[in-house]
Formats: sequence, C-alpha cells, structure tokens
Amino acid sequence: HAQASAYLNYLLQAADGIGVLTGEPGVGKTMVLEHVLGETPEEVLVARLQQTQLDDREFLVATCLQFGIEAPADNKALLQAALRRFAEEAHYAGKRVVLTVDEAQQLRPEVLEEIRQLAGLECHGRKILQIVLCGQPELVERLARPEHAALAQRIRLHAHITPLDEEEVRRYIEFRLLTAGCRQCVDFEDELLAGILHHTGGIPRRINILCDMLLTAACMRNTRHVDSACLDAALDKLGWARRPSAHEDQPQPPCLLPGPHPRTPAFVPRIIVYRHGRPVKGYLLDRSRLLIGRHPELDIVLRSPQASRTHAQIVHIEGDYYLQDLDSKNGTLVNRRRITWHRLEHGDHVRIANHVLVYHAREPDYTRRRLAGGRVPERIPPH
Repeated sequence: HAQASAYLNYLLQAADGIGVLTGEPGVGKTMVLEHVLGETPEEVLVARLQQTQLDDREFLVATCLQFGIEAPADNKALLQAALRRFAEEAHYAGKRVVLTVDEAQQLRPEVLEEIRQLAGLECHGRKILQIVLCGQPELVERLARPEHAALAQRIRLHAHITPLDEEEVRRYIEFRLLTAGCRQCVDFEDELLAGILHHTGGIPRRINILCDMLLTAACMRNTRHVDSACLDAALDKLGWARRPSAHEDQPQPPCLLPGPHPRTPAFVPRIIVYRHGRPVKGYLLDRSRLLIGRHPELDIVLRSPQASRTHAQIVHIEGDYYLQDLDSKNGTLVNRRRITWHRLEHGDHVRIANHVLVYHAREPDYTRRRLAGGRVPERIPPH
C-alpha cells in the first residue's frame, strides 16, 4: 500500500499521462486512492467518478458534474469543449486537474476512447488533465487489447496492490488492535496467522471480517486467547469454505510498464546513515523500495525512540529515487526542510530523529580516494 501511494504521489507531481491502480476486491485500492488525494494541495482540483456503467455522453456529463462545470447534457461536443475550457483555465490559474475513475474495469470501449482523448488535452505542450484508473486486475487485460493500444501508450504508471503476506497480516492485526486501544486485551495465537492468511487470501477486507468474528468467538468463550478453536467457530459462523491463498493460486496481472531496474548501473546509489555525526552503516539502493524506521525488520533500521516504527520509505521510479514520509510522528527533514514527498538528489541530507541519512547518487569523493576497506568518512560531510 505504501509503495502504491508513493507511485500515485509521483504521478500527481509529474502531471503527465494516465495512472493505473489495480488490485483484487477488498485489497485497499480505494483507501490508497483516498489517502493520496487527501494529501493533495489546494491547487489540485480532484473529481472522483464512481459510477462506471455509463455511455460516453453520460461519462462526460458525470465528469462535468463532479468538477462543477455547467454544460448542456445532451450535446457531447459542448461537453468536451466545456471540459477543455475548464482544464485550460485551471492551468492558467496555476492549478492542476485530476480525474479518478473507480471500478474502471467496467468501462465501456467508447468511454475508454473518451478517456484517451481527455488524457491528450494539452496547453503549450503540457498535459492539463491527469487521469487515474482504479480497478480490478481485469482492467489490465482490457487495456492490453489491440483496440486500446493508443490508450495504453498514454499510461505513465501502473501500480498493483498485492495481498498481504503472513508477516504483513501479523503487523496489520497488531495495528488494528492498537488503533482500537486493545492491544493488550487479546492474544492471537502465533499459529493462527497461517490460518487467517489461508482463509482470507491476505485481503484486508476479509481479514477484518474474519478477525471480527474471531473476537466474537473468543468473547463467547469468555477468553482473551484467540486460538484455532475460535478460528473453527468463526469460519463456521461465516460459512467460509476452504479457499486457496491469493499468493498461491491467483496469478499477478502483467505490468503495463517496464520494470524499474532494466539494467544494473556501474555505481549503485546508496544511503549512508550517521548518528551524532558519526557513520553507522551504508545501504545500497538496489531494490525498488526500502522502508525506514525503528522496527527491527525494516530495510533501514534507525534505533531511536523519536523515529516511528515505519517512518519513511525510498522508492525507485523511472530512474529516480523518491523519499516519502509515512505519516511519521516527528516528521522527516531534507536539507533542514520538512517534507512529505521529495525527489532525492546527490548529497541530500535526510534527518530522521537523531540520524542523518546522506544520499549518494554517484561515486563519493572518499571512494575515489580508495579509502581502505571502503570506509565512510569519520564525520558527517558538511551540509
């Protein structure tokens, strides 16, 4: 979910092309979309279209209504002209226009063609209307059809939300219990996680339903210990038959874009972590995503109580690395400025709690001097 949020943030900042967000029902697509849109600045004008059983004219009418545009509903050409005029005026006013479409896998072919045309609106060589299509994995199959090749070429970014694995299920349940204020009230048996994952497929919506029934079963038995007997009772009440794990039997849809690492560069960008001005450890940015925080199982672990458990993340998108603060308690500073989203540049100093993370996009001077053993400087470089 955090990676999908980062990708959508990148798309909104890039202000170019169509974004596609896919995932199984209940995996959290709408939550991710609402989270990202909720953080957009005031100069971003957003319309959300949730009714997709429309023809092309009805689609234009619904879009105009969402943006508050007045136009004759019976004239398709005037509807298109009104949308263009609205987007152009917003562009000249320094604003950006974003249209999101839920359940996009249900869109009719003529509506997809209308979306292609809207995505091509330009003003002085810049796209003036961004579109995010959100839907189930079938959306990818539809966009891959030959008749939609022109639309697929306008796709700038595709993010697919996968179901949770067993460790993520554990952390998800812990978070929900903590949010509800009863982390110490109940005890989930460790062996139960595999059963929860198996019967829910790692889908958060199904996890919520099953865990609610698990707690009910434990309450009926007057116990705080949630075990396999509670699981059997919950499954019986829900009438859930055995179902395959989403990880095992559900193939992931093909990505509409090439992978983020088409080739390995000679020098891999890296982060060097300093604490109290002294180097602690270096981390290669050799993956598409690295999580930062004080949780011991994250990619970059910061041992400080001022750092959140999952504080921030670094994601690799189209050749660049981006830093995103994950709603941390004490915030993230880049070059002494608090950020929520930032494209990293060589030499950036990222401060999290009492740690400073220095980003190196190219070979540092001290590496060129061939310090013995690849050591980092004894003190943090001047900022």
